[in-house]
Amino acid sequence: MYHTPLMTSVGLSPYVYALFAAGILAGVVSIVVLGRFRLYSRRVRLPFAFLSLSAAIWATAYGFSLLASTPSAAQLYVEVAWVSATLVPSSWLVFTIVYAGEAQNLTQRTVALLSVEPAVSIALTLTNNFHGRFVSPVLLQTGFAESLSVGGSPLFILHVVYTAGVSTAGLSILAKTALASTGVHKRQAGLLTAMGAIPIGTFATTLFWRPITPIDPTPISFGISSVLVFWALLRYRLFDITPIARNAILSEMRDAVVVLDDHDRVVESNGAASALLKLAVSECIGRPILEVTRRPSEVRAVLEGRDRVETTVEAEDERRYFEVRCGPVGEQTENRAQLLVFHDVTDRRRTEEEFRALIENSRDVITVVDESGVRKYTSPSMGDVLGYTPESLVGEHVEDIVHPEDREMVMSRLNEAIEGDGPVRAEFRIRHDNGTWRRFETVGVNLLDDPAVGGIVLNSRDVTNRYRYEQRLRVLNRVLRHDLRNDMNVILGHADLLLDERIPAETKDHARTIKRKARSLVELGEQTRQIDTTLDRGSDGLTPVEIVDRIETQLDDIESDYPRAIIHRDLPGEQWVYADDLVESALKNLIDNALEHNDRILPEVSVTIESSAVT
Repeated sequence: MYHTPLMTSVGLSPYVYALFAAGILAGVVSIVVLGRFRLYSRRVRLPFAFLSLSAAIWATAYGFSLLASTPSAAQLYVEVAWVSATLVPSSWLVFTIVYAGEAQNLTQRTVALLSVEPAVSIALTLTNNFHGRFVSPVLLQTGFAESLSVGGSPLFILHVVYTAGVSTAGLSILAKTALASTGVHKRQAGLLTAMGAIPIGTFATTLFWRPITPIDPTPISFGISSVLVFWALLRYRLFDITPIARNAILSEMRDAVVVLDDHDRVVESNGAASALLKLAVSECIGRPILEVTRRPSEVRAVLEGRDRVETTVEAEDERRYFEVRCGPVGEQTENRAQLLVFHDVTDRRRTEEEFRALIENSRDVITVVDESGVRKYTSPSMGDVLGYTPESLVGEHVEDIVHPEDREMVMSRLNEAIEGDGPVRAEFRIRHDNGTWRRFETVGVNLLDDPAVGGIVLNSRDVTNRYRYEQRLRVLNRVLRHDLRNDMNVILGHADLLLDERIPAETKDHARTIKRKARSLVELGEQTRQIDTTLDRGSDGLTPVEIVDRIETQLDDIESDYPRAIIHRDLPGEQWVYADDLVESALKNLIDNALEHNDRILPEVSVTIESSAVT
């Protein structure tokens, strides 16, 4: 049979109001946590919102069941309350596991196992009126403890044991997380532990001691827990980052990170900061940073407004370099916390030292100039090569020590380097400190966009000795060609005289041979001059040349000089190439060599043209 509503029979209106208040508070917490999607981690946000929502439905439905005026309405609200209450323990355990960063343990199999007991209990609750094997239908609207002591079946006792075990396991996980955390995250985990301990403690009290009233106070206790959650949300930014996420981020950072409060006391720190602290990281919490850091002067400088400061630390027989910076954690932090970062720049400093060693020990002169040509840096080799101290040239224009005749060319090449992307080469004269002129070959590279350089890098090498050697070779070459040409002209003259005389035919053959070889030597001297001119000129004099007609002309002349030679021609109607006025000489030498070094009785040569891409 159904008893009259407790509201009218015993006058428990304060308890009903407390149930509604708890339900409203828990529901608002669910809405706040779900609504602030961008601030809270989704993995933590959803389980907690589901937990809070289940508690809100439990308390609210329980309150309506006490106000119901008909048995059917009361039965409906009671069943809703019991279903919601059954979901709370498992939701609580899932939330604590996720919050502690052990979500990897929530496999599909684990979730399925955690769902079995609530599903069975809900099914037994909804069908209890038909079988009565879960709890007495008359006592279904009372609390856990009352049902257990009066009409609880073995199945219901197992459900209570499961609820107690799961709730205790979740509470121990949170307590362990609170003990392992520090600073604000310790306070967050501590408040969550207290939030869970209140309903669990209330449940345990009603379980082992007969309650003063027949109403289960456990759902009312969720109102107190919701107040604690509100306080943690507003004061400690609960769920902004879970402790395990904070620990994972800080522990993986190579840079040392220290969080300071508004009095410059250490609030948080990571393991990488141990090399920069006098005490263990845990012992530094709550102490002024200037008392526990190994580099108080550098830290004081950044705290007073310096953008960055570099410092060194000797650790484990190794010197490490750090760049110290300090800035606010965020604009929304009420306690105006600051983030002190010791950025490890050891690798960068070592690389800089290696490059500095290479530059300082190089015979090449490295110079960095700005867009206008003013020196920003000059390597120490400037003193050994040109006699100037590097400091004396910094701030001076690059053309100040350039030969007056070369200055226009130097500035032109400098502008070319600024406007282009590739290296630019130039050769010019620079005045030595002793007043003599030295010739340098310089390569300029545009690194204006590189923040580490911000200028044009000039790599200059002294080529004075090479230039003088090339000059001597040119003089000797000219002298040799001049003397050779004069002597060959004498030989040609005497050969002509012999051919004019009446001498035997055999002697005239010898004279013709002398004349032919003398002409060949004269041509060789002329070819040498042309080759020397071409090498000095480079590729500047190349122009489009139609090559087929020139080859045909050379072949006609060769057929006339070598009547016994067999020459095959496989030429297109037209072929253009880039060449200069020496192309005909090159073609003649090529064909002559093919005929002279032919091992056949009748020399045979084939001439063809093939096109290929220029690389």
